Amino acid sequence: MAISTTFTWTIEGCKREVSDGFITKAYATLTGVAKSDSVGIATYGYNRTVGFGTVRPDPMIAYASVTEANVISWVETELGSSEINSLKDNINVGLVNLWNPAAPTEANGVPW
Repeated sequence: MAISTTFTWTIEGCKREVSDGFITKAYATLTGVAKSDSVGIATYGYNRTVGFGTVRPDPMIAYASVTEANVISWVETELGSSEINSLKDNINVGLVNLWNPAAPTEANGVPW
């Protein structure tokens, strides 16, 4: 039984300047889906708010033309590969804990 994990970014929303549509923040989620023999067995994710500063790129993409792929690219650039790899490692740990949780060492309750 081979287990693999696929990672997917989703942009939940953006904050922008009304005057020119410049996106200043993105609310992003990186989700990992663990699969066994192509069947999903667990999902785990992390949310991040990523700021892009105030410097406008030249040329700037018009707000109405911005795609989710554009924003994901900006998020990945802003976070950098080290932080993205750390997020993926943490997601993998979360998936392991969901799929194969540790045995409890304490419990609540009464004996009657």
